[in-house]
Amino acid sequence: MSTSWSFNGVQALVLENDRLRVVVLPDLGGKVWQVTDRRARRDLLWQNPRTAARSVPFGSNYDDVFFGGWDELFPNDVPEELVGEAFPDHGELWASAWAWQVEDRGDAVGVTLTLDTPISACRIEKTLTLADGASDLAVAWRIENQLGRDLPYLWKQHVAVPVDEPAVLGLGARSMYVEGFGNPRAGRGGSSYQWPVLVDDAGERHDMRPTLPGSSQVSEFQYATELDAGWCAVTYADGSGVGLAFDPEVFKSCWTFASYGGWRAHEVLILEPCTGYPIGVADGVAAGTHQILPAGAVIETELRLVAYDGLGDVSGIGSDGSVHGNALAPEGRR
Repeated sequence: MSTSWSFNGVQALVLENDRLRVVVLPDLGGKVWQVTDRRARRDLLWQNPRTAARSVPFGSNYDDVFFGGWDELFPNDVPEELVGEAFPDHGELWASAWAWQVEDRGDAVGVTLTLDTPISACRIEKTLTLADGASDLAVAWRIENQLGRDLPYLWKQHVAVPVDEPAVLGLGARSMYVEGFGNPRAGRGGSSYQWPVLVDDAGERHDMRPTLPGSSQVSEFQYATELDAGWCAVTYADGSGVGLAFDPEVFKSCWTFASYGGWRAHEVLILEPCTGYPIGVADGVAAGTHQILPAGAVIETELRLVAYDGLGDVSGIGSDGSVHGNALAPEGRR
């Protein structure tokens, strides 16, 4: 664990073992900026090549300063009025500076980040732990509503993964919905389907698992309306990849936002375990698909980001970080 680094004038915390190197920027929303898989020689998080990560004013437009890495959204996504207050684009967390404290337990290192949110009056604590020899980063959260009022909310992870090379998306999903955004591969949004095959209006079948080249100019935003299990993953042609394992009782949906050259020419896939759907909190509460955090109530949960290799595809990721799937065929190895 090292606290002696900075990045573009922002404090950087570095956790590392012989498999992973993790860089956290507490002053920039507690962002996990970089996760490097040393064995696969791969950076697992996408970083915007056209913008430099830096502190930005609270309430900024998120898309215009989308640096990449791993952010969090709470208690909203799009700008929205909740409990009589106007909440900024992509919520309160990503542009706030978090307090931090490190811990070295000998066989593991960790950092606990804390934030008292300025509008929703929630206290958020998250602890990132990297154990000796581990190929996964464990993250634990505690969110307490100190507002004195019930709070409608969504809480979402926002993990940007590079897709400038062929890859396959894996989801523990059953039913999906494609929102009316961008230029989806099936031709239009507003479609529900059973993962992983979407049949369009013309009867053409679209396998939604393979990523697409940037030349396709596709951009698509979708989310799971039903989950079979709490996991998602991106696996590359060389058998290496990155996955998330989460509690589906807390993160009841998993969103994905993909730009295969179609949104601002980016090639990025964002993995977004979320407490509900759709993008609007008030709409979801009315539909029963978003939740309300009662005054004084607490949310506690854990998630793991896992690096793996040697797999042709992934069929599941356990809560302990174990990755299940089919081995990569010999001709696909390095």
